[in-house]
Amino acid sequence: MIGERVRLAREAARMTQRELSALAEIGQGALSDIEAGRVLEPSRGAISAIAKATLYPTDFFYLGPLPDLPDGHYRRRRRGTSKVGKQVRAQVRQIVELVQRTESQLKLPPIQIEPLHSEGIRDIEDVETAAAEVRAMLGLGSRDPIPNLTRAVERSGVIVVRLPTTMEDHDGFSAWPDFGLGGRPIIALTIGHTGDRDRFTIGHELGHIILHTLRSNVETGQAEIEANRFAGALLLPREAALEAMRPPVTLRVLMAVKATFGTSIAMAARRAWDLDLITRDHYVSLQKQLSTRGWTYAEPVEVGAENPLLIAKIIDLLAGHGTTMQRASRVWMPLFTFRAIAAAAETATRA
Repeated sequence: MIGERVRLAREAARMTQRELSALAEIGQGALSDIEAGRVLEPSRGAISAIAKATLYPTDFFYLGPLPDLPDGHYRRRRRGTSKVGKQVRAQVRQIVELVQRTESQLKLPPIQIEPLHSEGIRDIEDVETAAAEVRAMLGLGSRDPIPNLTRAVERSGVIVVRLPTTMEDHDGFSAWPDFGLGGRPIIALTIGHTGDRDRFTIGHELGHIILHTLRSNVETGQAEIEANRFAGALLLPREAALEAMRPPVTLRVLMAVKATFGTSIAMAARRAWDLDLITRDHYVSLQKQLSTRGWTYAEPVEVGAENPLLIAKIIDLLAGHGTTMQRASRVWMPLFTFRAIAAAAETATRA
């Protein structure tokens, strides 16, 4: 039990065993034995050294078994490394623990979404249907923009959290821990992205939760195609797209779509192609125009950032009052992690 927490702290800090053993001044073999559970009761001195190196409170390592966390799904670029992926997953696992400790103390929204079985998704049109059904569950019309997707998803019972550190080439992660056993789905965002990119990531990860929690045998490439299509249909539903992107579909038209629906220009162009509103050649031409203008990484039309609210309530309940150090220790987080999550939470609460 202590060993798995040592491993989580190391991976959350994005360290290898060699790096942690050097910082904590513990032999790498001894550290490996602790993580593998071959040493059930490491010395207090060793745990104190590991706590200091990883910046975790010492008490964290004595909390007992960690909650299970499925492999889940990442939204990342191909060059995203497994080391960063482990960091994302480790930080999410700790958030899952906080959520589970809070369930009996804080009335969280009931879970309203349901994952689909294999027979529910036969082709890409079924993905469109699934997104339309989620929109209806959220109380949205077939043409309505979603003013705050984060809040809408939270109202459906999903935990959304913004992780505290920059994760190169990783945008998000999702999983449904203990599905069928009272567990709650979670979506994690990494920092440093525009509002429209975050909204697409939330839609993409919600797609994974609904489409792939029970359809785990779907090949990775196909799962990404389905999740992307789900996000597009969620943010820019078919009827709205047909109305907003009448020919000719130009960058100016797509900028207006972005301003109304909170999607990126690039995503709106892809949505137009997916719905056969433009040809493939037209889509490629729009991509080239984006690149020529330098809009591939910095598009015009700002979409405001959305900050999670449910995690704010959880942090406030568990952390209580006091200094930042005291509050961080009550939720067993490194100080910098607590500060980042608490700051986002405070912003969401004010909004």
